[in-house]
Amino acid sequence: MARALLGYVGTSSTTPLQDLELARLRSRVRELEAEVSELRAEAAARRAVESDSVEAELSRIVGQHPAALA
Repeated sequence: MARALLGYVGTSSTTPLQDLELARLRSRVRELEAEVSELRAEAAARRAVESDSVEAELSRIVGQHPAALA
């Protein structure tokens, strides 16, 4: 009964310091996951722009030299 009153029953084997560190690490993981998502989105957008510019350049080249494809 005394243990239940003092909060010993049902507690984990971790210390409060470990709990704080775990919370900090989980928060950092969430931050890094968000950063990775942002970087992936930026990279996808950059690839789309580069792809469009390559296609435009190819169209321009083909338009200048139609006999080369015949």
